[in-house]
Amino acid sequence: MSTAGNPPSEKDFYDAAPLEPLLIYQGEILVDVPLLLTQKEKRWLLLRTNSGRTIHEAVKDGGVGGTVKVLDSNQTEVKWRDAIDGDSAVAYLTKRSVLVLSQTCDCENKDFIQVAPIYAADPEDVEKLKAGNDVYSAFYLQSHPPQVSTPSFADLERMQAIHKSYIKRLDPVQHFRLNDEHVRNLQSHITRYFGRPNSFDSRADVVPRTDTYLCIDCFYFNGVATAVTFEEGEPFRECEKCGGVKWVRKGP
Repeated sequence: MSTAGNPPSEKDFYDAAPLEPLLIYQGEILVDVPLLLTQKEKRWLLLRTNSGRTIHEAVKDGGVGGTVKVLDSNQTEVKWRDAIDGDSAVAYLTKRSVLVLSQTCDCENKDFIQVAPIYAADPEDVEKLKAGNDVYSAFYLQSHPPQVSTPSFADLERMQAIHKSYIKRLDPVQHFRLNDEHVRNLQSHITRYFGRPNSFDSRADVVPRTDTYLCIDCFYFNGVATAVTFEEGEPFRECEKCGGVKWVRKGP
């Protein structure tokens, strides 16, 4: 049965001394990873030199390119560069702890892996994040000083790809992993974040309309179709046959 949304136990949340410490696994916590993050403004602030050239062009062969101008990309008179390497824009580079989201096999075989930056949770949000039902884009992380100094969350909204060369290998203590239980929670959380509304969860969802719904676990794990009629507005229940918590609406 899926463990998504189950409140994570505080005991042994992390595997602080994992086997194969130099390999990267899904659920890994990595520290001091450089991330390029954009500001919250709904536009790009483009960087150009006084000569009108892009920053990329100006700094070729070590040239400094003169004074930089900042142009609002929403202004109609600003035309973005057509060059294949694009334009330069204001963003900020930061180093912070991240949670590895990529599957373990992709971490081993790909040059880039998907990570989510980790942020401290507001104290009033900690219990809600632990429950895992209300905030699909945030995955709760127990504190683990010094890498995760307070109860925190991995922000799936700001996930990005990083090259594996960014990862520090100075000391195996500097990276550690979720334990197996919480890796499974992470997998279910990622599926729910990207898969909704493909399925409904009995721990969080109410029935959007009266209809017949099928239990996902019965189909995938037992090879049978368990159909239940739910009334609009009532909460989804666990499957009486297998205890599953995920439902899909039966097609016409």
